Amino acid sequence: MKKIIIAIVCCILAIIIFLVSLYFYFLTPVNKNDHKNISFVVKQGQSEKIIINNLKKENLIKNKESAYIFNLLNPDYTFKVGTFTLQKSMSLKEIFNTLDSGKTKEQEGINITFKEGKRYIDYVKLACETFSLKEEDFANLMQDEDYLQSLIDKYWFLTEDILNKDLYYPLEGYLFPDTYNFLKDVKAQDIIEDMLDNMELKLKDYQKEIQKSDFKISEIMTLASIVELEGKDGSDRQGIAGVFLNRINLGMSLGSDVTTYYGANKTFKDDLSVEEISECNAYNTRSTCLKGLPAGPVSMPGIEAIKAAIEPEDNDYLFFVSDKSGKIYFSKTNAEHEKQVATLKQNDNWYVYE
Repeated sequence: MKKIIIAIVCCILAIIIFLVSLYFYFLTPVNKNDHKNISFVVKQGQSEKIIINNLKKENLIKNKESAYIFNLLNPDYTFKVGTFTLQKSMSLKEIFNTLDSGKTKEQEGINITFKEGKRYIDYVKLACETFSLKEEDFANLMQDEDYLQSLIDKYWFLTEDILNKDLYYPLEGYLFPDTYNFLKDVKAQDIIEDMLDNMELKLKDYQKEIQKSDFKISEIMTLASIVELEGKDGSDRQGIAGVFLNRINLGMSLGSDVTTYYGANKTFKDDLSVEEISECNAYNTRSTCLKGLPAGPVSMPGIEAIKAAIEPEDNDYLFFVSDKSGKIYFSKTNAEHEKQVATLKQNDNWYVYE
């Protein structure tokens, strides 16, 4: 009987030692080698349990239950409201210290706003002006096929299409325009992947719809990038998308000026020459040698333009034109379209790209 009791005690001790060891293991970093900055938001009124659950959802901690226990054993911790910079290389204690300190990402970093309708190179220039970065930092990443392949493997909305040699910039159209906060010593790779993370978050609600579409994700994003520029101030974007799809289905060229500017590497403040308007390249949809969509996106579209490309309006129009206020006028025939253009010009109401 004595031996049985000793065996039971030993077994209980072994279990306790195992559970204690497991507890301390769960307090260690998720990945001590992953130093990528992750934005973590604590909102007003969130309970400690919700905050811990969110930490686990973001894969910043190994185990929720251990975090609950650690929180109970350390009641002095008070989680502050704000957006914090965390890393998977941080231990649970380091994470709790950060959330308790109230030192938010806003206090540490610099806000930067990337606007809808701008090009990849515009984003690069803005990032380099804001942080201690060089354009070659971004160029090296875009020329690194192994890096691009790693992005394709990581993000479901990036496909082999971004490796197309005709593309000017592989990630044109895929970096979500928004306001971000980065540390002063941010790396080019961190900016790119934070923006891709945001795009993934924004596309989440449309993923099933995109995957069921007759168009590839790269085609949807390309159409969205054109709609972003053609639909000034968000007016009738779904109608514009419907027009382009009608032209594609009829084997017509899109005839979109914004693609011609992009193909010629010119801004909208520049004038296009006759040669540039008719030039055959992978983007110019006003040329006679390109039917359908260009090789890739021509701008960074916002969520409304993306939604319009996913859910275009079902109409029978083939032309559209915008006035100065952004109002769109649709036409079924070229004669109707030309008449509308003449009226707008006559009334000094013709929209000019800015």
